[in-house]
Amino acid sequence: LGGNSNGAYTIDITGGTPVVAATQSMSSTRAWVNATVLADGKVVATSGSAVPGAATGYNNIAEIWDPATGQWLRGAVAQKMRLYHSNALLLPDASVLVAGGGAISTSPPSGDPNTNNLNAEIYYPPYLFAAGGVRAPRPTILSAPASISIGRTFELEVIDAASISRVTLVKTGSTTHSFNMDQRFIE
Repeated sequence: LGGNSNGAYTIDITGGTPVVAATQSMSSTRAWVNATVLADGKVVATSGSAVPGAATGYNNIAEIWDPATGQWLRGAVAQKMRLYHSNALLLPDASVLVAGGGAISTSPPSGDPNTNNLNAEIYYPPYLFAAGGVRAPRPTILSAPASISIGRTFELEVIDAASISRVTLVKTGSTTHSFNMDQRFIE
């Protein structure tokens, strides 16, 4: 997604030949956009601007892509613009750390020192909240294995298992230069 456009694509690798298909576009061009796979399987896009590395047409709005519908939903607005060298990373509590941005080899692209952000913000996805904006109750894991071998089954002991409708495994990422090269999501 993003780059020199507002376009977004899916790549289906479940068959013998990968299938690339366009999905709904984001609200604006987002060069140096960060894409983070969320704990519910959706993808949040943060950061970016219309002109790579410049404060021109920057987008502070978190946009969440839903794989079930192929649609983008606008979320919260960040306080700082995040451009080149920004990063976003899913945290263990299922919030997203959005950090940095604007660091370039010469000076901030717009001459504005606010584009060189040596700070971070936390984005709280909608799934962390119940009706009325209060924090939703979180499942409590009583016991789980310390490690799991590939291809093996495992058990979790939880409080109130009947209230849990879905379990996902999400590997934390590894980011640099606006790219998260190590995200994994397993239903």
